[in-house]
Amino acid sequence: MKIGIIGLPQTGKTTLFGALTKGTAQASPSKTNIATVSIADSDLAYLSGIFHPKKTTPASVEFADVPGIPSGQENASRRNELLRDIKNVEALVEMYDAFTRPASPQELREQINSFELDLALVDLEIIERRLERMKKEKMTSLLEKERDLLTDGQACLSAGRALRTLNMSTEDKRILTSYAFLTLKPVMHVVNTTMSDEAAAKRIEAELTSALNKTDATVMILDAKLEHEISELPAAEQDDFLKEFGLAGSAIDSFIARAYDLLRLETFYTAGEDECKAWVIEAGTNARNAAGKIHTDIARGFIAAEVISLDDFRKAENSFKIAKERGLLRIEGENYIVKNKEIAHFRFNVSH
Repeated sequence: MKIGIIGLPQTGKTTLFGALTKGTAQASPSKTNIATVSIADSDLAYLSGIFHPKKTTPASVEFADVPGIPSGQENASRRNELLRDIKNVEALVEMYDAFTRPASPQELREQINSFELDLALVDLEIIERRLERMKKEKMTSLLEKERDLLTDGQACLSAGRALRTLNMSTEDKRILTSYAFLTLKPVMHVVNTTMSDEAAAKRIEAELTSALNKTDATVMILDAKLEHEISELPAAEQDDFLKEFGLAGSAIDSFIARAYDLLRLETFYTAGEDECKAWVIEAGTNARNAAGKIHTDIARGFIAAEVISLDDFRKAENSFKIAKERGLLRIEGENYIVKNKEIAHFRFNVSH
């Protein structure tokens, strides 16, 4: 999973990046910072405690922290240059400032709409250039479909709306994949504020969520500076620090969970004495394609999947043998939809 962190200058992007990476990644103010972050997973830790494997491998997220993006048409060239680094991310985090100066929900909506409009102009320029070139091409049915989608996108962007508001089908998005449109990517609008009143922050979050288009989008309020300070503390001291500020917990875990929900991602596990590992898949992934996450040969030679939910594994006294005896360990075919938080092992045979 790759996520790009973008926003105007001085909105707290790099501070959030520091919190996510626990200060382990070097950050430059003038170029895009890249870091891979392991995802804390209590269920994986539980499996590791049962099997005591040689290796435990959590799922991970790659973050790209882009320098501050200037607004306005006069800065279009610099904006395009900076945004090239996030063409291939799967989702965007857009940071907005309510930290240096408190902002009302109305002011925050205006900030969000203004920033999204600048991104829309980037996508609109791409579409207009492509449609102009298409006038000279010999049309096929596939190109006609692409042209129709781009024409709809042109109208949408010209009206100041993000492409994600068109509610395109999966197939339509596949046709447009090569364009890597910014406003077609799922987005998390993150408001950086001083977290002095968690209840008030939640009310603003709910109000913004209600006011903004919800298609592939979510809103989150956090205190990037506070989260950065928490991330640098030893784990034993973090709870006391949170209590001092009257907070229920760190926002970073919630941030990752929101990103999973936004991208419709789920986790399955492989577990044994050699390795316990978390694998990330899109919701609705079938067994053969889930096997392909591990290795293409496993998908190619797929025979069956042995699956069990974590809850059933616990009920079976943490034993695959007992689970099988009780009928909790199931054998499923290639079209079985792998569920979130299942343990899955794949039988396969590849003849050379």
